[in-house]
Amino acid sequence: MAGRHRVFFLAALAALAAGPTGAAERTAPKCPLRRVADPVVLRGSDLPTLRGIRPAELAAFAFVGGWRQIPVQVDERAVVDYADVYHGVLGKGASFPTLVYADAGTFTGADPDPALDADDEVVFLARDAGEKPPQWRDPPGVSAGSGVQVEIDDPLAGGGKGYVYLFRSAGGLDPAAGKAYVRYEFRLKAGDYRKVYKLRRGPNPENSLVSTPFYTRHFSDRWINDGLTIERPRGTGVNLLDMHKNLFMPGVPVRSVKTFAAGEGAFIVNKSGPVRAIRSCIGCNSGPLTQREHLFYEQCEDLRTTLRVHAIIGLVDFFDYSPAAKGMTYFNNLNEKGVKVDGVQDEIAPGRLTWEMLRGEQGALIIVHELDTNLPGLNPASYYLDDEKPKILQCTGDAFAYASSGPWFRQFLGNTDPRSKPCGKFIGRRVLFFEGNSASVDLAKQRLAEVTQPLTVRVTPIGRDD
Repeated sequence: MAGRHRVFFLAALAALAAGPTGAAERTAPKCPLRRVADPVVLRGSDLPTLRGIRPAELAAFAFVGGWRQIPVQVDERAVVDYADVYHGVLGKGASFPTLVYADAGTFTGADPDPALDADDEVVFLARDAGEKPPQWRDPPGVSAGSGVQVEIDDPLAGGGKGYVYLFRSAGGLDPAAGKAYVRYEFRLKAGDYRKVYKLRRGPNPENSLVSTPFYTRHFSDRWINDGLTIERPRGTGVNLLDMHKNLFMPGVPVRSVKTFAAGEGAFIVNKSGPVRAIRSCIGCNSGPLTQREHLFYEQCEDLRTTLRVHAIIGLVDFFDYSPAAKGMTYFNNLNEKGVKVDGVQDEIAPGRLTWEMLRGEQGALIIVHELDTNLPGLNPASYYLDDEKPKILQCTGDAFAYASSGPWFRQFLGNTDPRSKPCGKFIGRRVLFFEGNSASVDLAKQRLAEVTQPLTVRVTPIGRDD
């Protein structure tokens, strides 16, 4: 990340520290659940007694010795044709109706149904859950008898159980409960997205920042992610990421995040809410429907890449770290003893990645990997290069390769473009956890277990006397 972006980083973090999500605010009552980072995501269809209310009327409460309001967020969704997301500039050739997050600030547009409907998502953090009240009495400010109990179970041994209660506000309750766990500023350098974004051909430079008390993430264009910090006291706040890179194979620049940004593309949504921020875009050269979606929470990020492209010769999807990562240690599920990040290549065991960890005094980043595909015969390998003077062309970013690492599909990937048949499915998922410098291999394994064994919920409508 260029030095000029650091000024924006510091200004945003200073504002964040002064706001309601500073360190002092995070001394909340202890949650009965062990999951400190996980969200709970419900659909409107899970909440039939609350469907039809305005999103601004939804309020969430937890009981911890008494009622306390907690942040809740409604993300509206609708079926939209990607030809419309492209504002028609690619014609019907980009037609693909699918369910997406709505956004009046892009050509996706607002949800045609402004009420909480079956497709919309309701989200809060599991760590805000409380206990079951010993006897029932509605919290102040809610419509009598509108309550819904959300019982949250952790399937991991000893994980605990928590409760959150959703209500229709009687008026005057802010769904955010006065908090903002994450802030996302989408800053397109040319101006307002709907007025100036070049949909047919880029680049479209940005200076966009996601910030929480735990981490920051920076973007310089639609697919160019070039900033990641672990904030104090967990880390030192230095930028650890040169770039998140995508190539057909290492050293081959014919397709990269640089060419993606220079080609056609569009944003589906850019949203900042009190519980999470959402950034979702499409368009990578001959895959105009290929999509990358980021869901940012206070302590983690859920990043998904959905291929919708003709058959390709291979794919390597990796994080290339910055010189500021020197001195850290890199681990993964195949190399639990770790290797030093020093610009000198180590021989490490290759194979399918389920988790990675980068750890040092700069903080720790744990990455959990999942793959959802029906393409036959896929056998993902791994890529690792730690070389201060690499002979392999770096294609994008700086000239160095510090702990460049990630999944590598060293084989033919069949068609995933729904406009052609037969069509397969390929969704690569990374869940990033932003941890302190004492993070261990055991913690990485715990994060893997949390991703692969998600929280379960049971929703029960309740009355005034329950």
